[in-house]
Amino acid sequence: MIRRALAGVAASGLVVSALLASSGAAMPAAADPLSDAKAQAASLQHQVAQLQLQAEQASERYDNAEAALGTLVGEQRAAQEQLAAAQSVVANNRAVIDERARALYMSGGSFGLYTSVLQGNDPTMVMAALHDVQSQLNVDKVALASVDAASKQAAAAQAHVDALLQRQNDLMAQAATAANDVDTALAKSQAALSDANNQVRTIEAQIQAQLDAENAARAAAQLAAARQAALQAGFLDGVGSAVAQAAISAASTQLGKPYVYGGSGPDVWDCSGLTQWAYRQAGVNLPRTAAEQYVAIAAKVPLGELEPGDLLFWATDLSNPATIHHVAIYLGNGQMLAAPHTGTVVQVQPVYLDGYFGAARPG
Repeated sequence: MIRRALAGVAASGLVVSALLASSGAAMPAAADPLSDAKAQAASLQHQVAQLQLQAEQASERYDNAEAALGTLVGEQRAAQEQLAAAQSVVANNRAVIDERARALYMSGGSFGLYTSVLQGNDPTMVMAALHDVQSQLNVDKVALASVDAASKQAAAAQAHVDALLQRQNDLMAQAATAANDVDTALAKSQAALSDANNQVRTIEAQIQAQLDAENAARAAAQLAAARQAALQAGFLDGVGSAVAQAAISAASTQLGKPYVYGGSGPDVWDCSGLTQWAYRQAGVNLPRTAAEQYVAIAAKVPLGELEPGDLLFWATDLSNPATIHHVAIYLGNGQMLAAPHTGTVVQVQPVYLDGYFGAARPG
């Protein structure tokens, strides 16, 4: 789960006020060192949350470019084979044409052939010979046409190879830019934390813990209300399919392994790398990125009908699946298994609904 502000800085300010109240400190008219530290901590919490979100979005772009590069390898191999075959046809056809041209030259060319035939005395033999000469020359025309057609195919194959190479260069540039964006966001986050003093960092951690607890409690209430409504409407509670249980079992073997953006195992994971791998172990092939996984899975699941194994998705724009940036596996009872973000490990955590986009059932 990313470090996020509760409705921005304003909500963080409410948490600060709550912390002040719980400490028994009165709110003075003039700022004091403690209240100033708490204000700095609230600002820090919001800044770190925003940077973590930026890192998640950039990680998704990196995964997308990486997956496209993987697909491109196969396309390039096929294109190179097509080009080689086309070039071979051109070479073979040219060899045939060259050989026929030499033979025709040695016989005096087409004019010489006709002259030789017309010197015959038997009209029937002359007509037959003329037919043979015309057939031979027609074959040469067909051979020349085949060379031209093969040359065009070879040129088209070469153009395809060149286009794929340019696509590869573009994807590599996209991946490099996304990786730089991730690293920049993480570096800024670390710098912000490093620049804060111990007191501010401690309070920031307290604010984050309280926000996480409030998010979890609010999500639990929403999940319970949605489930109750679904049950009243006739939904039958389930424990997940055999496929879902197999995916959960696979993902559970990865608990404790670190999150690394772009990670797809076996020792490091990012969120979509983990869900893709877990469902592959269960016999279901999913795309690489969280956004692609949501789009690829046909069965979408209402909040009140979640079952173990369903994939949960989060986005920055709740009307646009292209902005999905995080995915986790629902375990039931308001819990999920996820690779949350840099600095964490694969873990079980409470479901949160801040930025929740929807759920899908792979199998």
